[in-house]
Amino acid sequence: MAPSKKQDDDLKKNVEMTEHKEDLGEMEKRLGTNYETGLTTKQVADLQAKWGENKLTPPPETHICIKFILELTDFFSLLLWGGGVLCFVGYGLEGAKDNLYLGIVLFFVVLATGIFSFVQNQKSDSLMKSFANMLPPKVLVMRDGKTGNEDAIKLVPGDIVLVNAGDLIPADMRILECSDNLTVDQASLTGENEAQKRRKECTHDDPLETQNLCFFGTQVPEGSCKGVVISIGDHTVMGRIAKLAMGTDKGQTPINKEIENFIHIISAIAIFLGISFLIINAVGGVPWITNLVFMIGIIVANVPEGLITTVTVCLTLTANRMHSKMVLVKNLEGVETLGSTSCICSDKTGTLTQNIMTVAQIVYGGKNGFSIEDCESSFSKAGATYDVENASFKALARCATLCNVSVFDENSKFETDNAGEFVLKNGEKVPVDFFRMREQGDGSVIREVAWKPVGNASEAAMIKFVHPISNVEAARAVAPPEAVIPFNSKNKYQVHVHVDPAYNDASTTASTPPEEIIAKNKGNRMVYMKGAPERILARCDKMMVDGKVVKMTAEDSKKIDALNMSLAENGLRVLAFCQAPLDTRKFP
Repeated sequence: MAPSKKQDDDLKKNVEMTEHKEDLGEMEKRLGTNYETGLTTKQVADLQAKWGENKLTPPPETHICIKFILELTDFFSLLLWGGGVLCFVGYGLEGAKDNLYLGIVLFFVVLATGIFSFVQNQKSDSLMKSFANMLPPKVLVMRDGKTGNEDAIKLVPGDIVLVNAGDLIPADMRILECSDNLTVDQASLTGENEAQKRRKECTHDDPLETQNLCFFGTQVPEGSCKGVVISIGDHTVMGRIAKLAMGTDKGQTPINKEIENFIHIISAIAIFLGISFLIINAVGGVPWITNLVFMIGIIVANVPEGLITTVTVCLTLTANRMHSKMVLVKNLEGVETLGSTSCICSDKTGTLTQNIMTVAQIVYGGKNGFSIEDCESSFSKAGATYDVENASFKALARCATLCNVSVFDENSKFETDNAGEFVLKNGEKVPVDFFRMREQGDGSVIREVAWKPVGNASEAAMIKFVHPISNVEAARAVAPPEAVIPFNSKNKYQVHVHVDPAYNDASTTASTPPEEIIAKNKGNRMVYMKGAPERILARCDKMMVDGKVVKMTAEDSKKIDALNMSLAENGLRVLAFCQAPLDTRKFP
């Protein structure tokens, strides 16, 4: 049900919440929960009866039969139906087969174009519905003092929820505890392309700006937290937006207005001419049957029966061409509306795009110095040009692997059925290949990563690039971190200190606990750093060329800056990497 005028005005106001400023003790009493044990089973049952399910109310749907009938009964279609009926009337009065054939043609035109348009719009509707899945199927909840997986749809205000990296936020939550590196990707809510830092303290009066709230439908790329649910379903901030969207009136598209205006004029002319000749022939003494058939012929002759077919075919062909360019057309009339648009203003990342990144080009010091090398991606059609055996490339790949907290979702490494359960073969999970082939809208086939990365888009792109060359998990297992400085928007860099695997104990394997590796490794540590190029280059006085560390001259610095600008001018997000050994005698 669409919101009323008063509700609509309320929804358009800024979000008004006080939960982010409320004392945690008072909130615990108000919600009737316990931050250590959660709600009881009885409380959950009572609250579910009061608040209902934790889901957004879907917009009212028109039955598929009604949709089909509507495609056949727009104003122009009704005019053609009327013309066909008049042709059959003329055939009945005079018996001329021309009228019968014309009536059949008119009926066929309406049916064919109606079916054509209906099928096209249904395909788009089905695809649009797949975008609405913003609720995770299961969520980690604490109830009756026990932690377990529950259906997210059954959450209630007061539930204590545990969220980890890669999870979707299942409801609006107030943070109770969190890791230092907790961030939330709010692209689906606000369009911000950078993940936002979160902490347990209130930092702003505006609920959308404060850092102690997480909102339904957003994602946690990094970190973990424990929170209390404050709003569910339609009462969430995302629910407000959904209600407002449902209440938007559907106006006529420009092409609909033009066609309707044209039909009104044609109809008026046809009826005027038909009645005029009916009167003239009646005065002239023409037999009434002949006179009536003549009037019908004039009216039908003025009906442009080919117009609806021409318009539908043209719009469909355009929609198919746009689909081949990976553009989804929700309905056919939208094609012409887009053609009438002169300017579209929108944030790009996470709004027009999916906030998924790929390594397109890299720069490292090879045998011939620093140069831009292509990677296998849609950006560069020629394929990879880098040398995987070059020592400088290996150093770059190692830094991108270790100075990185993104991981691959373990569940995405195995096949699942439609219910999300693992497919078993001889009692074992069926593994999924790292790469898979996917057909694009234009019929071309591309290779893409089948495993799902968990983390921010930039770091996810790095491990997708490195893993086929050097196993990311194996490299991290033998070089655990001792210290980490997370990336933040102020510093614009991230620092990791790892043990150097070259000094690992001889008994070290990938399964050796990190604490044991660190304790037994008595050699130098390695500092790995990545961030904005200007921040990294300002801290470097040496560079690696073909595996050898040499002094960086002013000329070298200018050349690297020029390469950075060249990448940026192509619309690429650029990150720089560096490393340095820490002598344990100087840095114990």
